[in-house]
Amino acid sequence: MTEALKEFRLLREGDQVFLRFGDGETKTPVKLVWVRPISARGAEVSFIGPEKEELLMLSSLDALDPESRKIAEEEISRRYIFPRITRVVSATAFFGVRYWHVETDLGERRFALKNASKNAVWISQDHLVLNDTLGCRYEVKPYSALDARSRQRIEKVI
Repeated sequence: MTEALKEFRLLREGDQVFLRFGDGETKTPVKLVWVRPISARGAEVSFIGPEKEELLMLSSLDALDPESRKIAEEEISRRYIFPRITRVVSATAFFGVRYWHVETDLGERRFALKNASKNAVWISQDHLVLNDTLGCRYEVKPYSALDARSRQRIEKVI
């Protein structure tokens, strides 16, 4: 850890996370976000202040002290819940909108997806991310683990 990184810590007060600098008195509320949440989740993390400005960016959570890292991991896990699709019950297209009924690791879901070329993103040959009309993301990972019928339904609509 560099000297500059030793000059801050994370602390939690209720549901809010704060970035506290070396003087111990200055603390700023922050939100933690992955810089590349889809393609490189787990790498760089950005600390966003109340005015939506980036206050700090780290290449890895490894740069944090153990207590700050625990807070960061908890906060990030709350922010990035991506239900993993385990089965596609139905997927239909109607006037350019794709309607999905799926089973996920978090239960059954129904959602709509517009503009499949933009909102169905292949991260790799075996990893698909779907962004629905409400801004929720769903993962299909590994794609090869889906049953043949589910894969067929996906291929029919995207």
